[in-house]
Amino acid sequence: MTTVHDVTPDQLRGLEAAGEAALNAALGRLSAREREAYWASVRRAYNAPYNDAVKAPRRGTAAQARAV
Repeated sequence: MTTVHDVTPDQLRGLEAAGEAALNAALGRLSAREREAYWASVRRAYNAPYNDAVKAPRRGTAAQARAV
């Protein structure tokens, strides 16, 4: 199996360019709005494990706590 350590810097740049071209070709069929939605989901997915979203308080929880 080939690893990053087996690839020369020139080969790596070529692989990066090929990957970017393939991604752009796949996303090229989408509208600008759909592409933005795609990238927003990618950002959210990659960010999720490191930055847990702040949970919104449940509705009624504060009122229930005060009533007790």
